[in-house]
Amino acid sequence: MSRHILYCKKCSEYTMSEKCSRCGSVALSNKPAKYSPEDKWGKYRLKYKKEAELQ
Repeated sequence: MSRHILYCKKCSEYTMSEKCSRCGSVALSNKPAKYSPEDKWGKYRLKYKKEAELQ
């Protein structure tokens, strides 16, 4: 059992267990990645987000 709240992307349910109680799929952490000013992949992530907004 996890000590953090997890999120099921399939049914949008929050849970404390590693499997979603509603649909049975894997629940993942909903925390954002740690920020680093020396982010190697930041420019690619921003480019992807901008392209996703246009579609």
